[in-house]
Amino acid sequence: MKNIVIIGAGDFGKEVAWLIGDINKVSPTYKILGYLDDDINKIGLTLNGYSVLGTTDALPELQKRDQVRAVIAMQNGNARKGIVDRFPAFNDWETLVHPSVNISETSVVGCGCVLSAGTSVSVNTRIGSHCLFNISVTVGHDCIIENYVSAMSGTCICGHVTICNFAYLSTNSTVVPGKTVGDHAIVGAGSVVIRNVRGGTTVMGVPAKRMEF
Repeated sequence: MKNIVIIGAGDFGKEVAWLIGDINKVSPTYKILGYLDDDINKIGLTLNGYSVLGTTDALPELQKRDQVRAVIAMQNGNARKGIVDRFPAFNDWETLVHPSVNISETSVVGCGCVLSAGTSVSVNTRIGSHCLFNISVTVGHDCIIENYVSAMSGTCICGHVTICNFAYLSTNSTVVPGKTVGDHAIVGAGSVVIRNVRGGTTVMGVPAKRMEF
């Protein structure tokens, strides 16, 4: 079995532990050593049966001692990128795929991704590194999902869509066929994207419109 630590002892960290448990029910694959979190107030806490071992600074020693693999359980793509950049010599980022996930054989998923229960990825789609797909996300055919993308529960990404680096798609949002969501863009919960979304903007509504804050 592979030793693994979960980076991020928050709500999504607990969900990732649940995901790993479901993988192990089908085929014993991972031994969860615990969580790492940079909130020192969490060190020593137990979350759903697993302890917070220390801060992320412990990762290189755990790799050396236990040949540990790691997954980043943080919903913010910038936070995930920050962790990856802090440990350039660490190359054992695990991609976790729930047993219920349906992925076409013609699609590709990069390293460090999390694909939660009920997610579906159609044909000829390319998913980059360190992407997060929460429960019941649908990704259509011929899509390009770049790096550090976050898609929350119930997101629907239709065919021939491009989701650029660090974009965040909130719960139950939809991107209609052929559209592009730019770098660092945010799509609000329940929104329907019918036009391209410029990078760095936030859109909300049906149809989704740019919001000013």
